[in-house]
Amino acid sequence: MSVFRTRPEAPSWLGVRALAFTAVLCVACSDGKPKPVPPPPEGVDVRVDLLKAAGDCILGTARDFLPKATTLEQRTAALRDAPDAAAQAAARTAFHEAMDVWQTMEAMQVGPAAPRSSPGGAEIRDNIHSFPLYNRCSIEEQIVSKGYESASFSTSLVTRRGFLALEYLLFYEGAETVCGPNSAIVAQGTWAALSAEERAARKRAYAAVVAADVRNRAQALVDAWAPESGDFLKTLATAGSGNKVFPTTQVALNAMSDALFYVEREGKDQKLARPLALRDCASDTCPELLESQFAGRSKQNLHLNLVGFRRIVDGCGPDYTGIGFDDVLAAAGAEAVATRLRQQVLEAEAALAAVEEDDLRQALAQDKASVQAVYTEFKGITDLLKTDFITTLDLEPPAGLEGDND
Repeated sequence: MSVFRTRPEAPSWLGVRALAFTAVLCVACSDGKPKPVPPPPEGVDVRVDLLKAAGDCILGTARDFLPKATTLEQRTAALRDAPDAAAQAAARTAFHEAMDVWQTMEAMQVGPAAPRSSPGGAEIRDNIHSFPLYNRCSIEEQIVSKGYESASFSTSLVTRRGFLALEYLLFYEGAETVCGPNSAIVAQGTWAALSAEERAARKRAYAAVVAADVRNRAQALVDAWAPESGDFLKTLATAGSGNKVFPTTQVALNAMSDALFYVEREGKDQKLARPLALRDCASDTCPELLESQFAGRSKQNLHLNLVGFRRIVDGCGPDYTGIGFDDVLAAAGAEAVATRLRQQVLEAEAALAAVEEDDLRQALAQDKASVQAVYTEFKGITDLLKTDFITTLDLEPPAGLEGDND
């Protein structure tokens, strides 16, 4: 965890912090609810330190991802050109290693990785990993049509590309299609006409194209952030007057807060609630709605999402040291909120560790209660985000979150 540090160039901030803390205590005495504290004086704003540290963390993680994506591209090309068991195992290992880093980045969707509706958003994330948008039939139609050979494939629907398509292509070995009778590949019999050998060869070729596209997106993400190119690092660090993307520090903090809500939208609601039949599922469970359908890594993904979350909340250094949102909370006299949030993340980690099965698909079938416990602890995190966290820091909830009381 990180520790609040008074900046030496402005010792008067000690007095400001003390007054702010007293104000919070007094308000708390009246109704027990956290209230936002005015920002500290100009020149002693720990929020600026957070923006710089978070930018360094995001760029550093993107740089970690790029060589993993490069290896994935190389291994899938090798599998395409000389398929054997060893090449397949190497490609699958490269997939896991790249996905490990990417899942850590999922709660860091600020700027170029974020949707275009967000400040500085360029949708790089959705082009690398489109979850929860997924369409297996669309992938199988590409196998038949060889659409992946088209020069325009990189601009095709995201459900045909990215990690979800790659996971199917590298890990699924079944012969059937999920496409319905109205799909051309079923109605015209073109899927059934493919021999097992031809289908496997096309999947390998398709995987190599997808991996190359992922690698190109990884490079684009690094380029967007790096000082020597797009320098979004500077854009985030210099939020304020004159900054066209982040005209105020608060706008930048809101963008970072929105990214943290990944654990609410995709984590709690998509990765857990839907498979648990808490929403959008008419059965006792819906394992077909898990994030990882074929590589069996849904549990690992959730763990890594929490790792990335903590790097922004507690600090990106070893053992989560360094500047994080917890320092901003402490500066606002609300260190107790940071402590509670940190403890809730640890409880979610413990609940994940308590799921004995490596694959959540097995856990849903054999011990649904253990997966339900993970959901409950994730809800504990998001309840804090939606209340004390954004209230104390005077942040706006992400668009679409209003009215979500689960």
